[in-house]
Amino acid sequence: MLFLAIRAASSDLVQAVTTALVTILVLIAIVMIGGFTILARRRRRIPVVSDAGTEGAGAADGDLAMRANILLVRLDDAVTQADDDLGFAIAQFGEDRTRDFAAALATARRDRTESFRLKQRLDDSEADTTTQQREWNARIIHLCESSQQELAAEAAAFDALRRRETDAPTELATVRMLVVATSMRVPTTAAALTVLATRYSSAAIATVSGNVAAARELLTAAGQGAEAALTQLADPLATDVADRVQEARVTATRAVRLLDAVDSFSASLAEQSDRLTLLMTQSRADLAEARSARDAAPDPDSGAAIGAAVATIESVLGSLAPGDPAASLGLLESAVAELDSTLATARNQAQRLEHASTALVGVLVSVRSQIAATQHFIASRRGGVGADARTRLAEAQRLLEVAEAQSDPVAALDTARSSATYSRDADALARFDVHR
Repeated sequence: MLFLAIRAASSDLVQAVTTALVTILVLIAIVMIGGFTILARRRRRIPVVSDAGTEGAGAADGDLAMRANILLVRLDDAVTQADDDLGFAIAQFGEDRTRDFAAALATARRDRTESFRLKQRLDDSEADTTTQQREWNARIIHLCESSQQELAAEAAAFDALRRRETDAPTELATVRMLVVATSMRVPTTAAALTVLATRYSSAAIATVSGNVAAARELLTAAGQGAEAALTQLADPLATDVADRVQEARVTATRAVRLLDAVDSFSASLAEQSDRLTLLMTQSRADLAEARSARDAAPDPDSGAAIGAAVATIESVLGSLAPGDPAASLGLLESAVAELDSTLATARNQAQRLEHASTALVGVLVSVRSQIAATQHFIASRRGGVGADARTRLAEAQRLLEVAEAQSDPVAALDTARSSATYSRDADALARFDVHR
């Protein structure tokens, strides 16, 4: 009996030990599975950095910049188009019904200005971090997209309103009268362009030399569109008469802009020619003072600097091309600026202010004329001119406004000359974009 009791106790002990071992093994397995799961999740969360990833980020930044440039050009064109559309909307529906459209256009102009400033910061000589470039390009994209969407929504609303309320025959008659009146201007403008060609070099009038021919093509297209709309008026099933009338109006308006640009450019060239004559006279007078300052310079270095500036002005005066007043003004103004810099230490403050005030008047005339000519050129080519030229032009306009507001004529003169540099760069880039 004792043996059976001992055997039964041994069997129970073995069973308990076995159960404990199985339980321990199960717990170890659970812990290991949980550990592997946690490690796997951590591995998925750890980013893998590789050369391919760096190259991908660079490509994405390039795409972002390209998209910002494209949207900036589109917004600039959209604002110009919306300005035309708003004028016609006010004439047709009144100011009360176009306030939202006007507000959207004002917002778009502010967004465009901010976008151009950001683009200028991206393009200037100061180094920007990758984060700054991404943030500024993203900001440009946001501003351009939101403004374009707002303008498109307002334009769509007025298009719908116009289709419901516009008297198509009356609108068509107005467009046809616009085509006829503008066509009658073509011979006069062509004659004015011929006169410009006899007075000025081909380079001087390159900005507007093709305007008359382009206006004729646009007027032909507008006339054809108006006639097609007139035919559709007799068709009760026609549903796109308003669209055809609108297209003809926009096309005719573009022709008007091209002809206006010739008239404006002619006046600008005449003003630049007068300014060039006056500046030549002033420069010759400045040379006499500069020679005296050179001879009475307080040190050899100052005398040498003044002498070099005098030689530069003498060389420029001897090589000016009267047929290209804008280019001649640029050369002479640069030479005068160099002379002003070298004479700064030899001229007392009162004389500097007086001289700067006189020079500022002429520089402002030149800058305004250059900016106006470039604006007409870009407005008549729309999408043909890229973001770089438009950015330079926007910066030139901003600097011109700063120069006009500055009370210190010396500082204003420096700012105005910077504006002139940007405006000339904008004109060169715009022509390159159109002819490449």
